Amino acid sequence: MFTGTAAVGLVGCRQEGPGGLDSVIVAVNADKRATARLEHDGYPVQWLTCTGKAEDPGVTEKGSPRPVTAVGVDCDGRTTGGQKIIVYGRVTGLYDDSCVQGKFTAKVDGKTVFTASVLGDCSGSGVTNGGGSGGSGSGGDKPTDNRGDSKGDNKGDKHWQGGHHQSK
Repeated sequence: MFTGTAAVGLVGCRQEGPGGLDSVIVAVNADKRATARLEHDGYPVQWLTCTGKAEDPGVTEKGSPRPVTAVGVDCDGRTTGGQKIIVYGRVTGLYDDSCVQGKFTAKVDGKTVFTASVLGDCSGSGVTNGGGSGGSGSGGDKPTDNRGDSKGDNKGDKHWQGGHHQSK
C-alpha cells in the first residue's frame, strides 16, 4: 500500500517502460497538474484524489503485450469552500512530473470550469508517451473555455503558453 509520501516519490521515476505508461504515476501527475490548474483558475483546492486505469493495448501479431499508450483518469475532491470537484480524462503522454497530455475536463459543483489537452508545462526536451518514441516539448497548458475556444487573455503568463483550439 502506498502512503502519500511514497506515491509522491514515484514521480521522479521513469514514466515509461516495456509496459508503456504507468497508471499510478499518471494518476499522481494528473492530480498535481489538475490541482495547479484549478488553483490558477481561482478554485482553491482543499483536496483532490485521482485514480488511473490503463487502457488495454492489446497484443502484437506475435502475441506479446503492446505498451500502454493511454490511461483513463478520474479525480474527486473539494474546494476550500466545500464545492465538489471532479476531473476526468484520458492521458496519452507525460513529461517528468511537469505535464500531462491528453484530454481533460474539470467541473466544480457540476459546472465545467476547464477543458484542456495539456496540463502543466511541457516545454522540456521530450514528452514521454506510451509508445516510447518521445518527441518535442509542446508548451504549457492549452486552456479552452466551455465552448472549446482558446482563451487569448493569458499570453503573458508562463503557465498558459501556446493556448490552442482544442479538437473534439
